[in-house]
Amino acid sequence: MADILLTNDDGFSSQGFLVLLNELKKEHKVIGVAPKNERSWIGKSISAHNEVILEKVKSNLYSLTGTPADCTQVGIYDVLKRKPDLVVSGINLGLNAGHGRILSSGTIGAAMEASIDGVKSVSTSIHIPIELKKSLDLHDKKNRKIFINAAKITCKVIKIFMNADYGTSTDLLSLNIPFDATIDSPIEITVPDRQPLGQLFFKKGKFHKLKIPPLLFESSSKGTDLRALYENKISLTPISLELVSRNSLKNLKTIIKKKW
Repeated sequence: MADILLTNDDGFSSQGFLVLLNELKKEHKVIGVAPKNERSWIGKSISAHNEVILEKVKSNLYSLTGTPADCTQVGIYDVLKRKPDLVVSGINLGLNAGHGRILSSGTIGAAMEASIDGVKSVSTSIHIPIELKKSLDLHDKKNRKIFINAAKITCKVIKIFMNADYGTSTDLLSLNIPFDATIDSPIEITVPDRQPLGQLFFKKGKFHKLKIPPLLFESSSKGTDLRALYENKISLTPISLELVSRNSLKNLKTIIKKKW
C-alpha cells in the first residue's frame, strides 16, 4: 500500500478526478488536493502574488484556490505528514498529448512540480470526443461511468511502475487513454508528437480570444503519443525535466571556446 497525493487541473468536483480517487483507495492510502475551480492550460505556474485558501471537503479531499502546481506543493508540505510515495494528476478531461499541450497542461504541471521535489509522478488523461464534451457536464455524478475504465487503466499502470526501475532520466510518466479503451487495450511507450499548435488567439472586437485548435492525429509521426491514440492504443510517455540538450552542450562549448 502506497501513500498517494492525487490532484488535477479540472477542479475537485471533476468526475474523472473523483472516480480515480475512489479507484486508488482500493489499494492505497490517498489524499486528494485539487483546485477549487478549473485551472487548465496554465502549465506549472505558481501563485506567487496571491494568497491561496485550503478547504477540507471531506476526510480525504481538499480544495485549494490555487493552481495545480500549488495543490502539489500544499498537498506535500501542509496536508500530508510526510512526502507521498507518488503524486498522480488526473484524470484530465481531454488529452495531454503532443509537445505543445504537454508544456501547457496544468495536469502535467502538477506532476512536474512533484518531480522537481523528488517525488515520482504520473499524469493521466482521457480522450473525450468534442461533441460529447460539449453536450455533457463532466462534473455531474451521472457521467461518472465515462471514467471507470480510464481509472482502472491508470491504477494498472501505477501498479506496474510504482516500484519499477525505469531509469533516472525519467521524471514523470504521461498516460493518455482513448475514450473507449479497456484495461486489456494495447499500450505503447511513446514520445510526444512535435506538431506545432498553430495560431491560438483570434481577434474579436478589441480583444484576442483563445481558440484551441484540434489535434491532428492523421499527420502524427510513428512512435508518438498522437499516433498511438490514432491507432486506438493507450499511450505512455516517459518525460524528462533535465532541460539540457547533451548533443548541443558539447557543440556550444566548442563554439564558445573558439569564438569568445
